[in-house]
Amino acid sequence: MLTPTQAIDGADPSQRRALRRAAQFATALGEPVGFLRRPVPGGAVFEAVALGSARTCAVVEADGGLRFVAAPRRDDPWGRGATGARRRRAERPRPGAPVSR
Repeated sequence: MLTPTQAIDGADPSQRRALRRAAQFATALGEPVGFLRRPVPGGAVFEAVALGSARTCAVVEADGGLRFVAAPRRDDPWGRGATGARRRRAERPRPGAPVSR
């Protein structure tokens, strides 16, 4: 596991800006952040990981592309994320809809 400074120092210059943004994004979640580095043909791919929840927050591709990852929380088997809003919307009946009894 790399610190943000170690990841930026060891990255290709084309990836540094994306790594800084990924670190800021993960820090905004209120958790410490670490980076995983995977060598790939043509460079390396970095994953920003929120260490408190062990969730991948962002991926920096070898070409410098940045992709934010919206993974569900690990403690939620239904994939609702932190709010559970998707499930509540599905269970709430439409106003004026017939109710079966």
